[in-house]
Amino acid sequence: MRIAALSAFPADVARARGGGAFGTAEQETAVGIIGAVRRQGDAAVLRTVRRFDRARARASDLVVERAALRRAARACPVDVRRALDLAYARIRDFHEQQRPREAARRDAHADLRLVPTPLDRVGALVPRGSSAYPSTVLMTGVPSQVAGVGTLVVASPMPPDGQIDPALAYALELVGATVLYRAGGAAAVAALAYGTRSLPRVDKIVGPGNAYTAAAKWLVSADVGIDALQGPSELVAVASGDADPHALALDLLAQAEHGAGAFAALISDDATWLRTVGEGIPGLRTQRVRAYHASGLAAAVRAADAAAPEHVLLAGRGAVALADRIRHAGALFIGERSAVAFGDYIAGTNHSLPTGGTARWSSALRVDDFIRWTSRASLRGDLRELARAAAAIAGHERMRYHRASLEARA
Repeated sequence: MRIAALSAFPADVARARGGGAFGTAEQETAVGIIGAVRRQGDAAVLRTVRRFDRARARASDLVVERAALRRAARACPVDVRRALDLAYARIRDFHEQQRPREAARRDAHADLRLVPTPLDRVGALVPRGSSAYPSTVLMTGVPSQVAGVGTLVVASPMPPDGQIDPALAYALELVGATVLYRAGGAAAVAALAYGTRSLPRVDKIVGPGNAYTAAAKWLVSADVGIDALQGPSELVAVASGDADPHALALDLLAQAEHGAGAFAALISDDATWLRTVGEGIPGLRTQRVRAYHASGLAAAVRAADAAAPEHVLLAGRGAVALADRIRHAGALFIGERSAVAFGDYIAGTNHSLPTGGTARWSSALRVDDFIRWTSRASLRGDLRELARAAAAIAGHERMRYHRASLEARA
């Protein structure tokens, strides 16, 4: 593991992020797929499934209804079932604390309310790697369930053998998903956004995916709600010399395990300790893991905060003491026992997080992402003072009939 000066860190972050969540090639491919799905519906989706996922897929394989999901869930191994039950309970408990509350104000002139209402239909994207990701079902499905969304549709790529993963099915049962649509990438995004014969369109699309997924979400965002444009996963760990080098090495390897584009960086003010981390596990000799020597921990934390990464991990007493200085991170893990992997599965916080520096303004997926807010106003009594003031503003803005409408109430 090569150790660089901290001054190289910002440029390395920018290089790793490249052109953002997707590039021109992904955008052009997504444009073609979206157009085909809008014209031909399930037939176009099926072509992409046969090309990328399962060559022998049939049209009847695309949609799995709730009864079939229940049957598949029965085959979920007991140990996995118990683990998913525990994860679900913890995630649900934390997200229950996020339930929105109506805001209201009453005065002599008006009753004003801001009323939360759950979305009617949501589509959740659940990618797959070498196996299914039931954890992402929980992370997207639980806040939807807590919000009270009417219908949750989950889209996930069909495996090569065409089988329904029992753990995935069990997680879908836990969150009350109505339908599993077995497609991924841009085709799934288009089907959710515009609907097909077998799948009515949704109101919002949430969840992660590859660069083609991100490009498709961006392209359909004028017609359907989206949560964010997630790019490759990121971790910046800041550690003082008293942190466990073996544990930190494993955290970095776990981050690199996310695959192409994943970025893992370790920053410390102790050069000897950094070398110990690098020598401890040969697997760290990968281009996706980088180490930086800082003149002090304060400088290290400033660099991590400026990068606004998906995950920040603070390990060792010196680094933990500076936790309050991290303002820009999708998720902050404090203390070397707080492995980022806990957040991926079972801590209770959401693992669907802003990437690519968007943590400067964006947040983790939460219950409010599944809510729409409606303002309600009921005016009454003597409105002359309000009407005259509003009419004066309307007159300044040269809104003739706005002014007349208001003066009629004076």
